Amino acid sequence: MVKIKLVILDYDLTLIDTFIDFYDAINRARMILGGKPLDYDEFVEMFNNDSLSYKAPPSNTDPVRFWKLFRKIYETKYGIPVKGAHRFLSWIKMYGIKVVVMTGREVHPDKIWFELARFDLDWGIDEVYTMYSLKLLGGSEEYLFDKSWMIKLLLEKHSVEPHKALMLGDYWLDAESSSRAGIKFIGVSAKGLRKQKLLEKGALTVVDDLEEALYSIYKLFGPLSM
Repeated sequence: MVKIKLVILDYDLTLIDTFIDFYDAINRARMILGGKPLDYDEFVEMFNNDSLSYKAPPSNTDPVRFWKLFRKIYETKYGIPVKGAHRFLSWIKMYGIKVVVMTGREVHPDKIWFELARFDLDWGIDEVYTMYSLKLLGGSEEYLFDKSWMIKLLLEKHSVEPHKALMLGDYWLDAESSSRAGIKFIGVSAKGLRKQKLLEKGALTVVDDLEEALYSIYKLFGPLSM
């Protein structure tokens, strides 16, 4: 069995349930750029059928500009840890596995550390990387929210072979980033079309939350070891 040495966690909708914050950030970005806020039911429908990428930006607005603004203003005001978050981190850390949060938000890592401390999760995280970190480190993204450069940096930094690293996330772009970096991926909290896309992009499996993720890791990789 493969010994996992590095676990990379997406932040929003993977470690923290920030669905309402996601909705809030979408609407704030729309209004800043001259658009009207989306109705909640309309937003949910776009989320479920994975059409937010092209429907959320107001008409006559550059989508890249919209999403770059969105990821700068996205913050946790209403979110809470997902089911099993504390248990997941406890088990993973018990076996000496390094845990890194890697988020698509373009904010200073200290902001994420502050939120992690607020949720009493900071003890279970070794490092935090954001899209702001990407800039500080002189990295690049082939397309918006591409994390493959940062994943490769982590592998090199900690001398971890790609097959001994695992990423968990809720969106297919994270699955694609993992694939580009050569590491395995498990989808979390994805339903309907979003789940289908995760599997199409190479996710080993898709689970509802981090509690279920523990069982999937056991089934896929065998018992964790020190």
